[in-house]
Amino acid sequence: MASGFSNQPKMLKGAFVDSNLLAFPPLIVPFQFNPERLSRRKAANIQTPRSRRGTEERTPESQSLGEAQSTFTHPETISMDIRLDATDALEKGDAIAGEFGVLPALSALEMMITPRSESFFGGLLGLSANFGFGDRTSTPVLIFVWGRQRIYPVRLTELNIQEVEYNPNLNPTRVIASVNLQVIGSNNPFYLFTQAQREILAALNLLNAPDLAHSVVNF
Repeated sequence: MASGFSNQPKMLKGAFVDSNLLAFPPLIVPFQFNPERLSRRKAANIQTPRSRRGTEERTPESQSLGEAQSTFTHPETISMDIRLDATDALEKGDAIAGEFGVLPALSALEMMITPRSESFFGGLLGLSANFGFGDRTSTPVLIFVWGRQRIYPVRLTELNIQEVEYNPNLNPTRVIASVNLQVIGSNNPFYLFTQAQREILAALNLLNAPDLAHSVVNF
């Protein structure tokens, strides 16, 4: 849909890309439409030493800000809805869309939650070995590209598919797929890049510090 502004920058599109580029079949799903909403969850468990439990009111001053507590973080999770729609391709007379609808993209998405050992052609050709992250018995490690500042290594942990329209061959032409992802937060280059970007952007927030301080302490 046109916005009325000819100089409006083109919006980037998110994508899932298999980290193992030598695996078969190659798994790449660029988003036809960016999700309207993306939910991210980060959680931590805070544990108090057993010797202090029930006696927090008598905590020594040296530990009054929780110095004796331990924090255990959980992997970050991301969830979103992905929409696949063959309407535009069908209007343009696309032969693949006419025959298969959105089934090629949907099949690639389903393979992203399928262990490598269950890849039929990859097993026959020996192309699903450990050339990238993970191994044949694991589900693929995906690179979730969400703009220039956020590139997450993830695994797809849940896939809920709603097929809402079909062509005469009963191949879906419209699909809404709800996906849940778990971020792999280790010393891999993708996570380190995103973490570095997060720290840089947090530092940029200091530019607003004078206004924030004035709003908190009105002087």
